[in-house]
Amino acid sequence: MGIVSLKKRFYRIYSQVMRFIQGEHFGDALRNVSISILPSLAIYLLGVPASTAIGIGVGSLLTTLTDPPGNRKDKLSSALVCIPTFFLASFLTAYFFPYHWPLVILLSLAGFTFTLYGLFGPRYAAIGNMALILMSFVIGLAPKHPLEVSLQITTGAAIYYAFSLLQAYIRPYRSLKHAMANGFQGLSQFLLIRAQSYDPDIPLDITYSRVGKIHGQISEQQEQIRSLLFREKRIIGHQWPKSNYWLSQVYGLIDLHELIIALDHDYDAIRKNLADTGSLPVIRRAIKLLALEIDSFSQPHKRFRYAQQLYYNAIKLNELLNELKNIQQQQVGSAGPILSAIINNMESILEVLRRIQIAFYQNQEIQNKIGTEEYQQFINRPLGSLGEIKDKLHLKNPLFRFALRMAILFGIGALIGILFLDFKYTYWILLTIAIVARPAFSMTKTRNIERIAGTFSGILIGISCLACFENLPLLLSLSAMGLFGFFLFNRSNYMISVVFITLGVVIALNLFEGNINLILGSRMAFTLVGAFLTIAGYFLIPVRQSSSMVHLAKEVARYNQHYFQMINKRLSDNLQSSFDIRLARKKAQTAMALFSDSINQMKKEPEHKWIDWSHIHHFQALSYRINSHLVGLSISISKNPEVLHNDIYSKIDELKPLLTDLDQIAEHIALAKR
Repeated sequence: MGIVSLKKRFYRIYSQVMRFIQGEHFGDALRNVSISILPSLAIYLLGVPASTAIGIGVGSLLTTLTDPPGNRKDKLSSALVCIPTFFLASFLTAYFFPYHWPLVILLSLAGFTFTLYGLFGPRYAAIGNMALILMSFVIGLAPKHPLEVSLQITTGAAIYYAFSLLQAYIRPYRSLKHAMANGFQGLSQFLLIRAQSYDPDIPLDITYSRVGKIHGQISEQQEQIRSLLFREKRIIGHQWPKSNYWLSQVYGLIDLHELIIALDHDYDAIRKNLADTGSLPVIRRAIKLLALEIDSFSQPHKRFRYAQQLYYNAIKLNELLNELKNIQQQQVGSAGPILSAIINNMESILEVLRRIQIAFYQNQEIQNKIGTEEYQQFINRPLGSLGEIKDKLHLKNPLFRFALRMAILFGIGALIGILFLDFKYTYWILLTIAIVARPAFSMTKTRNIERIAGTFSGILIGISCLACFENLPLLLSLSAMGLFGFFLFNRSNYMISVVFITLGVVIALNLFEGNINLILGSRMAFTLVGAFLTIAGYFLIPVRQSSSMVHLAKEVARYNQHYFQMINKRLSDNLQSSFDIRLARKKAQTAMALFSDSINQMKKEPEHKWIDWSHIHHFQALSYRINSHLVGLSISISKNPEVLHNDIYSKIDELKPLLTDLDQIAEHIALAKR
């Protein structure tokens, strides 16, 4: 390998590491470790008993995991729900701790109730899950004074949210800034996967599978951006000088996603028609350069530093586009129009990138924007009434079934703790259940494997550290590093986070309690017991993805049909607002992303071997193909709504039988499930 190649590889690794360090996770990890340790340490140094300092520290530590990225209103809502929930959960657990059977009943009820917090959205689901973990920790503390312990926990929770809210008011758009960066980076990766579709050596079913997986991630990223931005009245109401900047960035990001989706046509036909033209390698190189351009917007503050490289990329990209145009002019038959559409799409992507860049330097007014009062319809709203909540409380609801499963698992975990009272760390069974159990089998299985592998690795590293080092400050530093690593990787890589937290726990418990053999044996044994229970719980009360997949298939067909109708309405009425089409596109693509995610989970479930995947894969490929044509039509109309070409109407006629096929396949999937 040459020196230039080594430099490029080193630079890529360095860039990824620096991007990770500068990301939101790293800053949150530093904040969480500081708030978990420093206030408790300060309280201890002031002469407060160690047990009080530990209780406050546990409260702060567990509260950090109830606070995902969000705006000021999100964090205030979390604080108002989390603090009283933690007080109630810790007090009741400590109060019933000496009474075995009432404690079992309490834990079963808590498993059911706190799991249902998920009805109100992911933020509240995190609070409910952490309340279960808190109850497990309180059992491990073996409390003797219930009110005292619950007040310590609540104080720790209040201290954390005081700092979190302070940070949110000092830097109100921090989460939005990082979400936008992740959005551009995700689209760059999405485009790179698209490039594989133009490579005949890669089977199309593999590329569609990869597209489906990353499409779900892109959909989640854009949903987070919309949620953060469209609830900020100061921005959408143009009450702030930078309102146009933020809105133009989001519009640009969404338009880029639209254009990238429009690249998705009938790749089998594209490969056959372009095979002998020599254009496929050129298309792949051009797409990769476009991906680099998009990725540069994920780090706008570095565009100055890399201006020369970006300028070179732009020149190279123009050369490739000119080469494609020359190839296109030499073609006869269907290859010419296909190349023309691809070239136009790439030029449209470049146009959006230039628009975003101009908006970065100039606070320009946004063209073709939706009305201020219409932004709210792009946000997923939580349940807002008792009637809506009651409608979710039935056995067909996956979350309700999961809540019943958690009630049974927590009850069984508590019973095992009663049967093995001589063992000190039986509460790790409950911890494992709360951390690992998920509604879907695939997610539970994956979390189990990651937790067992991470625990075993963390134990080995912890033993090595204790064998090699005896210096107390060094060991405490390693334990704190384990806590930091846990927070750093908790959202991005669960297994690595388990390695770090196990390292921290092994060192800390050995320093404060000794008896390393008991700690290690209990950690591994009770983790395995909890992991086994979570798998057994799935078979006891399963939440099968096949049911949701049928429902989502119908939604994919319905929302694509609705998208088609909105485009027809725009053509017939010549409407100027883009609101209806943007909303229809958002619903269609969200349904497709959820359907792809459901497929990926289904393939990991025990019943996947008995499913006929041919119709499902055909439905997925057809839905992407139809949606890409619909996106292409909406782009053509929005560019020049006054001039309607005959080819637009011919494309509409071509889409009608495809939409009919999509409906029929969705019905076939539903019938096959029955």
